[in-house]
Amino acid sequence: MEFRICFDHMDKDEIVISEILIAAKSLFGKFGLKKTTIEDISAAAGKGKSTLYYYFPGKNEIFAAVVKDEMKSIIKNLRETVNRVFSAEDKLKAFLNFQSTAVLEFRSLYKVIFEDMIESRRMLLPLRLKYEQMQLGMISEILLGGTQSGEFRELSAESIHKMSFVLIVAFRGLHFPLSINPSEVQSHEYFDELIDMLIEGIGN
Repeated sequence: MEFRICFDHMDKDEIVISEILIAAKSLFGKFGLKKTTIEDISAAAGKGKSTLYYYFPGKNEIFAAVVKDEMKSIIKNLRETVNRVFSAEDKLKAFLNFQSTAVLEFRSLYKVIFEDMIESRRMLLPLRLKYEQMQLGMISEILLGGTQSGEFRELSAESIHKMSFVLIVAFRGLHFPLSINPSEVQSHEYFDELIDMLIEGIGN
């Protein structure tokens, strides 16, 4: 999944910001957060430093904007992927398999986050919390839909919340190896096994 921007129906400021983010994403992926400078981003984007500072207070804010843009793209594509299938079981599998694919495709930025752990995680904590809340919400919706359709046995709101939380934690545990050495893990096999075990426990 490449970092694509459609410039149609965008005003001048939006186009300039998008060009800066495209250049910055490439640099962050290659050199990391610490080694990338404002001068590097300015040169790669073909913009003066004053232009970058007009839109962003500094390098860290550009990095946060890059990650936020990636997150918006992932969320949009994730929802579209999940909505293409109909059963709750297939939705759960689609959810997990898309997430693992996203980790693989954006692993250059994940690598940056791991290497610059303290600084980048401090900046990205609000985005991470927002993303995790979105994940919990989507899993809860899928489980609730499965109970309403009769695919799953009746589950209380508390059970759905707890199960969603446990699933997200389990998914995360399988995602981290992908960002470090993705060739060693065939994610879909593990995710399918995880969902099959879940279905055995709550299916009708």
